[in-house]
Amino acid sequence: MTLNSIWHYTDGRGLEGIVTHNTLRASSFRHLNDSREADYATGLLKAAAEKRRDSVPSPHQARFDELMEHAERRGLDLFLLCAARKPDLLTVWRGYGGKVSYAIELDATVDLLPVQRSKEKSHPHPAVGHEIERDEDGYIVQDPDQLHIEPVPWRRVRYDTAGVDERVDRIAKLAEKPKHALTDMLLSWHELADIKMLELKHPAFRDEREARMILEVAPRWKFVHHYEGRFGVTPFIELSALDGENQRHANDRHLTKAGRLPIRSVMIGPTPLGDEVIGATREFLEVNGYPDVIVSRSTIPFRS
Repeated sequence: MTLNSIWHYTDGRGLEGIVTHNTLRASSFRHLNDSREADYATGLLKAAAEKRRDSVPSPHQARFDELMEHAERRGLDLFLLCAARKPDLLTVWRGYGGKVSYAIELDATVDLLPVQRSKEKSHPHPAVGHEIERDEDGYIVQDPDQLHIEPVPWRRVRYDTAGVDERVDRIAKLAEKPKHALTDMLLSWHELADIKMLELKHPAFRDEREARMILEVAPRWKFVHHYEGRFGVTPFIELSALDGENQRHANDRHLTKAGRLPIRSVMIGPTPLGDEVIGATREFLEVNGYPDVIVSRSTIPFRS
């Protein structure tokens, strides 16, 4: 089912940064607050593969193992933008402690794309080994500066394991087909395990009613920023919306600068403050270019 609206929960500093810079941060999948989440889907995939492997014909088991390793992609550093499918969720508000928090409603039908960090076409400070690789015929096998953007629009997080066995079955069937170097090079990891594997989350988090955007960007140096986070230096990319002439490349879509975000409304979380907090938030949005955004406050009673 297509999502129409989603709510991105944040604190006051987060709201200020989002509105003044017209960007949202998608964080590294390997730097989530729940350190075990990055291994959850991979663990499900591996368990299903162990059960399926014995039924793969012996001549194709090595190929099956190779494709499974590619599908797991433990070293792949994807980026997630997380939100909720509902506003005013006590489970999510509680995550912000005693601070005044906000839920920003976004139009989920509007594409959010990575904003480039650098205008350079090749790495300005390449490390040793950062060079184009060619085969014996001179064809490029790997270009470390080749642009590749893999955005997946908003999807519901699933709190069950439905579909995992089907993914492994697909890999097993592919393992029996002839191997081709060019095909392998172009074979996206999510064509194997499917990017939906990253929509899986432990059932204990069901009350969060989460939705996610999932992105892969290359080359990383062109898009990735860093900040000092809970787990040290943390990578992130900035996302924004198309606004006039700020898009580049029809296939690998990205933005040269931020555009106006598709903000529909802002809900203020449970707070002992009076209605003055609504007026201040409305004024803040207006002076930063969002005059028509609806501002409301949580209906959940405040508890200190």
